[in-house]
Formats: sequence, structure tokens, C-alpha cells
Amino acid sequence: MIDPTDIRIGDTVRLRKAHPCGGLDWRVVRLGTDIGIVCLSCGRKVMIPRGQFVRRVKKQLERGPKRPPLPTE
Repeated sequence: MIDPTDIRIGDTVRLRKAHPCGGLDWRVVRLGTDIGIVCLSCGRKVMIPRGQFVRRVKKQLERGPKRPPLPTE
């Protein structure tokens, strides 16, 4: 299971159910209340709620780059 607070843009994950194109692997492209993911087989973009995303993830294949902290003024 994936930690819902440690999702990064660029993460590659495998979901429990296949996309209609047959692809299982997805890349995270947007973070927020909803998570934006792109199918690595056909390129389709999907937005799903964060809680549903966490339940659907079977395995984390690759981590995205760690972002440096934002500069403070």
C-alpha cells in the first residue's frame, strides 16, 4: 500500500485493475484533492480522488524526483 501523504509527481504506479486499453502502469502528473494520472500504454489522462487512488494502487514501480523545499522570504 502507498502512503497517501508521500505521492510525488512523476511516480509510476501499477493499479489493481487494467485500463480498457490493457495497460496497468500509470504515471502521476497532478497532485491535489484529485490525483491526475496518465496511462503509459495509450496516453489517456484520468483524474481520480486521492482516497480512491490510494486504494487502487497495487505497487509503486518508480519514484518521481524529490522536489527541493520552496524558498522562504
